[in-house]
Amino acid sequence: MIVKKVAHRYASALFQEAKSRNMLDAVARDMQRISDSISGSKDLLLFLKSQIISREVKTNVLRELFDKDLSEIGRQLLRLILEKRREDQLPGIAFAFGQLSKKEQGLIDVEILVARKPGPDQTDLLEKALEKKTGGKVLLTFREDPTLRGGMAVRIDDTVIDGTIKHKLQQLEASFQKTGLQAS
Repeated sequence: MIVKKVAHRYASALFQEAKSRNMLDAVARDMQRISDSISGSKDLLLFLKSQIISREVKTNVLRELFDKDLSEIGRQLLRLILEKRREDQLPGIAFAFGQLSKKEQGLIDVEILVARKPGPDQTDLLEKALEKKTGGKVLLTFREDPTLRGGMAVRIDDTVIDGTIKHKLQQLEASFQKTGLQAS
């Protein structure tokens, strides 16, 4: 997800406030709840981005959705972004806060693209190997793509290690083309 600078500024300020009040876990849960709600509903995302819907209506809907379940800091954030007309930035704020929170805990997001999700034993081995390689605790997310045929591609931040059979075949084909041979 691309996070705009404004969302990152709000997330950073929220993170600092939560940290100073020793409420990082509570606010992380708030942001996860908001993120889950928005990602689970296209209508809610469109609602937040709408310029036609009044601030009063948005305030009432967000209060109804979140007030009971959020910490005081979470409710303050919602009031502030509504006041500043930045409710369209809420998904980015929640995402950026999650990234800051993970970084604080030494957690590293790792996305793994596979033809078929490995079993628990293979997942554990992979997790341990990646933790050894990165020097931190990894959070694995698997994405399946049957066109890969086998192997895996690992993405850590902006680094991708592509060990898929599909990629190897593409490299081999490119190599053949350079030497004048055609793959059939």
